[in-house]
Amino acid sequence: PKQPNGFEQLLSDMGIVQKNGAAHHPTTQGKVERYHQTLKRWLIADGLVDTVEALNTQLVRFAHIYNTQRPHRAIGRRTPETAYTAITKALPVIAMADTIWRARYDQVDATGTISIRYAGKLRHLGIGRAWARKRVLLLMQGLETMVIDRVAGEIIAEHTLDASKDYQKKR
Repeated sequence: PKQPNGFEQLLSDMGIVQKNGAAHHPTTQGKVERYHQTLKRWLIADGLVDTVEALNTQLVRFAHIYNTQRPHRAIGRRTPETAYTAITKALPVIAMADTIWRARYDQVDATGTISIRYAGKLRHLGIGRAWARKRVLLLMQGLETMVIDRVAGEIIAEHTLDASKDYQKKR
């Protein structure tokens, strides 16, 4: 069996099933084919050109119109530019430069907690009953913890550990 590379292993660890399209069969890629159909029709309607430079000019104009002026049904009759700029962009939750995070694969127990050993004692991280029996990735660095759903890849809980308490509430 083929050994997965680092990226393939990360996908697997996050519960993501990698599906590659068959080589030399672009029809299996769906969205790309639909885009190519739109591009071809637009180029024909815009008029055939004789030089590579003229074709490049057409392609730049098409990309500008496609992304900034042409509404798309799949995104609520908005342009891709409008849809993209409306989305809140992800930002780092914790500055991770020059820090080492310990990683542990775990499963949330039936009560919605994960047990860890901290300062010589067993502690319980509150995750929430909605996450019971879910497989998670627990990252720990100093007093900070981050719990990530291995299927969705989203952060589901964060904690700042308090050595005076057994149960650690989510922030």
